[in-house]
Amino acid sequence: MNSLNDTIRLQKFIAMTGYCSRRKAEELIQAGKVTVNGKKVTEQGVQVAYNDNVKVNGKQIVIEQQNVYYLLNKPKGVVSTAADEKDRQSVVNLVPGRFRVFPVGRLDRETTGAIILTNDGSFANYMTHPKFDMNKQYRVSVDGRLTLDISQKLAEGITIEGVHYQGVEISAVKYDPKKNRTRFNITLHEGKNRQIRKIFAHFNLPVLKLHRFAIGPITVEELQIGQYRELKPFEVKKLLLTAKGEI
Repeated sequence: MNSLNDTIRLQKFIAMTGYCSRRKAEELIQAGKVTVNGKKVTEQGVQVAYNDNVKVNGKQIVIEQQNVYYLLNKPKGVVSTAADEKDRQSVVNLVPGRFRVFPVGRLDRETTGAIILTNDGSFANYMTHPKFDMNKQYRVSVDGRLTLDISQKLAEGITIEGVHYQGVEISAVKYDPKKNRTRFNITLHEGKNRQIRKIFAHFNLPVLKLHRFAIGPITVEELQIGQYRELKPFEVKKLLLTAKGEI
């Protein structure tokens, strides 16, 4: 959700309230029809905060907040944080900027695929809190051969350096003897940091490619890398019901 301390251009603020277009807002500012906190503003580009008292022709206007939910097919090399100290490209820059959104959980920088961005903190909590159940599915490529013995150990759950990882489900295993690589799908029932990379590194199977294609019942199959779409209301509801274990 937008912070009250954030600022935007006055003409954009007016347009975001639905009062008029940005171009029309510029005309109103120039004509002296706009005040900010009781002071007339005629200069273009003035920055205002979301909680400033903005009036047009003497009538106060406000931006109506609403919850938004975007599904993004994250490209490789993009970070899954709202802000990055190294000024790297973030997932928040790949969706519309009308509302300040944040990523629900994380994908590491080298991983591609499904990530949800929203300004709904309650929804994000249901999607990420350990007490709720939200499966995530990935396509993985590792260097080496994934044997049945390793798959069975991972299905039972494993402890690595004092950290316990729940059992996972592995399917569609295909081994390429020429490249000595194995491709497969994996379903996680939890979301520990860099979990997939760590559990396969433990078996000397370094991950070469990692793509998350589904979060619960929602997939990014119809989206190209870098594309996004808004989640439909029924999809948001379905995700919440899935997390709560009600479907």
